[in-house]
Amino acid sequence: MFRLLFILIVIICIAMLQGCAVPRGKEVFLADGARGYNIYCGGSGLNYSNCLEKAGDICGTRGYHLVNQQGEIVPFSIAVREFAPNSQSTTIGYVTQSGSTVTRNLLVKCK
Repeated sequence: MFRLLFILIVIICIAMLQGCAVPRGKEVFLADGARGYNIYCGGSGLNYSNCLEKAGDICGTRGYHLVNQQGEIVPFSIAVREFAPNSQSTTIGYVTQSGSTVTRNLLVKCK
């Protein structure tokens, strides 16, 4: 019973994470007043080729000009308070997790 529940939870989590691994494009206006698109494809599941593919989807056969490309590795750290299962326990500690995330943005203008 518990094994089936665990498998179901894992499948749901994987499905939710797959939905996050999609490049997102947002319409913006450039300095010259022209319409452009800021395409975000950060994280470990995406790369710049996903951004370029999204730009092709947005602009279609007209093509596009690459206005700007930026990306960086952003460090983060998380401290989580750890509670013991027994609420009367006097031991409370902290779990620390650190790492980094990658941001990638393309700014494109359709031809």
